[in-house]
Amino acid sequence: MMMSLYFVLGIFLLIAVRNPSAHRSLIAFAAWSSFAHAVTMSIQGVEIASQRVGFLVGSAVLVVIGVALIALAPAKQPAHRSPVLA
Repeated sequence: MMMSLYFVLGIFLLIAVRNPSAHRSLIAFAAWSSFAHAVTMSIQGVEIASQRVGFLVGSAVLVVIGVALIALAPAKQPAHRSPVLA
């Protein structure tokens, strides 16, 4: 199930590469959803001893992806204001 969600999110992120400033919210969503998924996987890794390494490595990968998305996201552009005629 998660693979299908990440596949679709990846397609939209590839589309967002053309104009990242216009798709800042999508990039932020991808980053924060990676963090949320990492937290869930970490909890499962602590609870399921036989799968601990896989879950914790997967969590680390998702955190790296989230940090990269936030670090590479474009800064918010200041609002353009038209001059006031007096």
